[in-house]
Amino acid sequence: MKKVFYNLSQIIELSENDSEFIKLMVATFITEMSSDLDALAVAVLEKDRANVHSYAQKMKPSLELFGLKGHHMALKLETRGESQDEKDIHEDFMYLHRELEETLIQLRRDF
Repeated sequence: MKKVFYNLSQIIELSENDSEFIKLMVATFITEMSSDLDALAVAVLEKDRANVHSYAQKMKPSLELFGLKGHHMALKLETRGESQDEKDIHEDFMYLHRELEETLIQLRRDF
């Protein structure tokens, strides 16, 4: 039995179960999250906290809309990105990265 990482219930409700709209939302999510995840990775590696904050803030609503637990990590990254605290952000990023990569693979397979 495969583990499901995403939950489309909010999108189904929002679209009144319009399958074309749902497919469009999934396709948009896949495209945007792939790009944003790459940009966030670069920001984390370069210790560019302003961009960590910016990309995490941008990603958070979509993560929540798709029912991903990673939106909590995005919130942490957003907060740490705007602070001068030297706490390592790699662990939070790696959790988010793993969940998103697995989710994107699954969405591509399912849609």
